[in-house]
This record gives sequence, structure tokens and C-alpha cells, in this order.
Amino acid sequence: MKSKRNLIMLLLFALTIILSGCNDKKAAILSMDEIRDLAQQGEALSWKDFEGYPFEDVGSGLYIRKYEINENYHVLVGGGSVDAAPLYINLVKRNGEKIDIRYDDIDHFILN
Repeated sequence: MKSKRNLIMLLLFALTIILSGCNDKKAAILSMDEIRDLAQQGEALSWKDFEGYPFEDVGSGLYIRKYEINENYHVLVGGGSVDAAPLYINLVKRNGEKIDIRYDDIDHFILN
């Protein structure tokens, strides 16, 4: 009877360990409000400000990370090294128009 109890305890422990690995929160997708907040940092904006958000590596020879916002917009952060300031942080419309959020007016861009 004791070995049966020990086996059940071992199985419950193993199940707890396995399920605890499944509880990691999925990183949130960037929202337009978060982009507006980030843009307020201007030239101080860095790669680290985008940590924790899911991205697609679309660079070839450069580091270029694509962060989806919604079906109409995404952000491209690009540069020669993730240890240096990005060369650009572009908000891109589906039609390819873009602005660098560090220097340009996001709301004006969205409305036009």
C-alpha cells in the first residue's frame, strides 16, 4: 500500500513539473498605444525596449526584427548590431509607407 502511495505522489510531482513549464505567459504583441509610449523616448529608444515582444527575424546581413501590431501595421527595428543603437525603428503600413517613430508623428502618419 505504501509503494502505491509513493507512486501516486511521484506521478503528481512529475505532472506538476511538466505543467509548470506550460504556464509561461506568451509575450504580448505590441499595441499602437505601446508604440506611441515607446516613441516618446526618441533617440534613447533601443533594442532592449522591444525585449519580451515576439518578433520575426527578417534581416539578411543586418539585424532586422519585425514586430506585428495588427493586420495594418508592423514595426521594423534594424541595425548592424543589437549592442548598438538601431539605425531605424520604422512603423510600416501594409502598403509599405513608413516613418521612423523616433522622429515622426505617429498619429499624423496613421490618419493619412
